[in-house]
Amino acid sequence: MEARPHPETDELRAEPGVEVRFLEPDGAEGFTRLVRRCYGDSYDAAWVYDPSEVADRLRRGTLWSTVGIADDGELVAHVGLARQRPDDDVAESGQAVVDPEYRGRHLFTLLKRRAADQAARRGLFGLYSEATAAHPYSQRANVALGAVETGLLLGYIPATVEYEAIDAKPHRQSVVLYYLKTNDGHSRPVYAPPRDRAMVETILERAGLRGVVRDASDEPAPAASDVHVDDRDDHNDRVVTVRTVGEDVLDAVLAKRDGALARAADCVYVDLPLADPGTQRHGDGLRDLGFTFGGIFPNRLHDCDVLRYQYLHRVALDTSDIALASDHGRELLDYVTA
Repeated sequence: MEARPHPETDELRAEPGVEVRFLEPDGAEGFTRLVRRCYGDSYDAAWVYDPSEVADRLRRGTLWSTVGIADDGELVAHVGLARQRPDDDVAESGQAVVDPEYRGRHLFTLLKRRAADQAARRGLFGLYSEATAAHPYSQRANVALGAVETGLLLGYIPATVEYEAIDAKPHRQSVVLYYLKTNDGHSRPVYAPPRDRAMVETILERAGLRGVVRDASDEPAPAASDVHVDDRDDHNDRVVTVRTVGEDVLDAVLAKRDGALARAADCVYVDLPLADPGTQRHGDGLRDLGFTFGGIFPNRLHDCDVLRYQYLHRVALDTSDIALASDHGRELLDYVTA
């Protein structure tokens, strides 16, 4: 397993007056202060305001934090890598927060590069992240590091999130999904729905993933699907994770979608395992239920790529304020909204 080099960022160096290092549990309060300076009370993950919870995640190793420390000892920039389980092969790069007074100094790019180098040394296959589409700044940094867009989730960020020093309209904002490869993953089958097969192949190729698109056999699928639901109150949405695609999957998804709409959820997302032949057989049926293509999460379920579809319920979609940093990103926007 060989770490993927990123020569275009080799010249990045620490900014004068800012020391880059990894955050220890006793520095958790500095992180919570930074979030509050940048977002007030609007950040859409409550745990970032709880120093004891942040410290606990750092101790358990489910959070690795790369930070920038100013000369006065105050934390002014942060990029976190989060894993649900210690043995996950892919980490989520998130909580990218830079003090407004220190923006424009490439701190995000520097910190994420250091975080990616650490992930590569520890054998992780890659990092996925969600960059706001309200502005192109964090997207450009991801592209500069070699990350590739793998999806676009419309209206994903709640309207309550406020960006300090960034002019964003007061409605739900979209996010761009990125994947930064750090090591080669395993070769694995990919069973893409026919209508989205070409886009799935494009994303796999551009992201350097080792998924091999195949055609499903005629082997019968299980009758019942294995479906799990996560209602996220802080996002006012529902994520439906299908772990096994059975013959009843469309009925099961329809029931979960209608249940979410009954509780006035803004968005419903459905995740299908691309290693399951049932995804090829039944994925197109989600289109008939009003879902659209969302994107791919590489290695999301134990070395299985996940295909996400999205359904917008109470979201006023306005693509005029979606700013994208690459031609591939704009292709994705056209595809998702078509």
